[in-house]
Amino acid sequence: MLSNKNIRGKQSLIKRILSFFEEASKQSESSNSHDILLASLALLIEVAKSDHEVDHIEQQEILNLAIKTFGIASDEQETLISQAEEIAGKSTSLYEYTSVINENYSEKQKYQLIHSMWRVAFADGRIDRYEEHLIRKIADLIYVPHVQFIEAKHHAGELNK
Repeated sequence: MLSNKNIRGKQSLIKRILSFFEEASKQSESSNSHDILLASLALLIEVAKSDHEVDHIEQQEILNLAIKTFGIASDEQETLISQAEEIAGKSTSLYEYTSVINENYSEKQKYQLIHSMWRVAFADGRIDRYEEHLIRKIADLIYVPHVQFIEAKHHAGELNK
């Protein structure tokens, strides 16, 4: 038969174990959201780089979107953008980003991401064929219907006027 002391000891052990797993889960969620954010920012950077000219205005648009769309605090911007640029520089395929997006984004969030890409592309006042090609490719890879792809383009273009 178990004594009260043994029962309390086992309950304490169970509480510590549960606490450990809760903390690990919180860290995993935080890490996962960081990865999702980096994937999104890296895709925006890829759009800016696709025409082989990264204009200052495109960089500024990415920073604006980081704050407004992704909710990044202004003190975290530079760090996250630098990390995303590093990831984009080392990337060998879009799958690294699009797989993260497909696993974690809703249809609405995917549309918003495509819309954000169009905003970056329109930032310098012109759409380069390489930018459009890349956004179309990403839209296909994250299963955004063509109608929404066009809608996002037109809406972003209207905002740019």
